[in-house]
Amino acid sequence: MRGRPVLGSLWVLALALPATAQDAAAPRAPADAVPPLVVDTPSAGAERGFPPIMTIDQERLFMGSLWGQRVQAEVERRSREIAAENERLASQFAAEEQELTTLRGTLPPEEFRQRADEFDKRVVAVRRERDTVARDLDSQVEQERTAFLRAALPVLAQVMEERGAVVVLDQSAIFVSAQSVDVTGVLIDRINRDIGAGKPVAKSGQAAPQPQPQSQPPAAGAASGGPTP
Repeated sequence: MRGRPVLGSLWVLALALPATAQDAAAPRAPADAVPPLVVDTPSAGAERGFPPIMTIDQERLFMGSLWGQRVQAEVERRSREIAAENERLASQFAAEEQELTTLRGTLPPEEFRQRADEFDKRVVAVRRERDTVARDLDSQVEQERTAFLRAALPVLAQVMEERGAVVVLDQSAIFVSAQSVDVTGVLIDRINRDIGAGKPVAKSGQAAPQPQPQSQPPAAGAASGGPTP
């Protein structure tokens, strides 16, 4: 078995996973991007004591919300499960490789080669499956972020109208700004009050669970096989 790329592919499993749950929940450009929101607001925002521009920190907005905290807790739980399963599989394959190494001197070359090839194929298949699990977790976080932003848009529009703002900018695109234009904290409070933690987004390719219809009592006469006289 010396020189065979057997366990090397498996050790990559740990590297393919997020180092922390914070990494898994880090902002990414979602595939289904939320379109910009245009809101008709009064132009005299300054008369109300508010500047016409608002800024938000999208990362702090999400992570500071009850919705984001729910997602973060789920990511941490799933990351621990994935890491534990990867470690279990790595130990299992390490033991199997050691067993094959021991048998190498006693098996015919052709039989040993067949067993080694089968082992390699299983390792590669498991690695692909574990990579898919990690990608699914990343995808789930992106879907939750997109759903959160869509749910937050009406709240953002309400704050814009109240303040007479004409535009909302992401702080990551701003070089310098006054603290008075940052409404991230205000939005967090409003979103937590009006939306709460939200509902978990159904996984890609899966429909959201639907309530099961309650069983109906049999129609009159069904038990006797005909209508009641």
